[in-house]
Amino acid sequence: MSRAYYEVLFERDFLKKTATEFQDFFSEIMEKCHPGDFQRVRPWGKVGDRKNDGYLASQKILFQVYAPNELEAAKTIAKMDDDYREAMPHWQRYFTTWAFVHNSRQGLAPDVARKLLDLDEAPPKEVRVVAWGVEELRRKVFSLESADLASLLGAAPSGQAMLNAGIPELQIVLRAIGTQAPPEPVDLHPIPPGKLDSNGLAEAAKTLIKQGGLRRRVVRQLFSNWPDPQFGDRIARAFRDRYAALRAANLDPTSIFMELQAFAGGLQRGTPEHESAVVAVLAYLFEACDIFEPPGEPKP
Repeated sequence: MSRAYYEVLFERDFLKKTATEFQDFFSEIMEKCHPGDFQRVRPWGKVGDRKNDGYLASQKILFQVYAPNELEAAKTIAKMDDDYREAMPHWQRYFTTWAFVHNSRQGLAPDVARKLLDLDEAPPKEVRVVAWGVEELRRKVFSLESADLASLLGAAPSGQAMLNAGIPELQIVLRAIGTQAPPEPVDLHPIPPGKLDSNGLAEAAKTLIKQGGLRRRVVRQLFSNWPDPQFGDRIARAFRDRYAALRAANLDPTSIFMELQAFAGGLQRGTPEHESAVVAVLAYLFEACDIFEPPGEPKP
């Protein structure tokens, strides 16, 4: 379960972080993977960073990190060209690989990919030009020991923590999302068979929902015993509205799951029991109401 949890959080951070926040995320990954070897470089006064966002000494790789909100082809090509050319006077004798690190989950546009090839073929011939994206960073992250993973992404709920998640933790999570205006009644119908597979969720997200189902009875009991009889309806309506907004924004199913996870528990990570409670609530609402689509419905 811990691996599935970290897969979801890595995807979330890779997609959500931009600009200097993404650069810091990249540098933290590299420092944990290569302690004493990777050098984080920050802008310094008028000289800036001299087009060096990090350096891996043992492999002679110079990194340039680019993570805008939207990776537009023309701006990206201009950025790559400027950064590569301007790095040469300062760093050429120190590196044999120039790595362009980006945050595009879908990959690079054809013209951007061609620009990388053009730079790779241009002088000096001894310098390779490569791109690092989601899979390169994923391999780095999941080469880390569990303590470093927890330091990078937060404490993961274990199977035992899921079993230990009780009413107090669930109450904290539910209160955080139960502040919406009183809604119209919501039909908390059982999910049809196959809903988990039909929504196109990544395996990590499906694993979390299955594990969260271990505490479905606790969540149901909490709803049944809550002093406010409309509380369960407010929770369901809040999630249904949030899901509809995310789907309207054309997010893929796994990204929607990550956003709902943040909606339930907040962006700040908590104890393993707290995180287990978040997953338990998501699993219950996935199974109990109209979050995500019934089998046969079109995916977002």
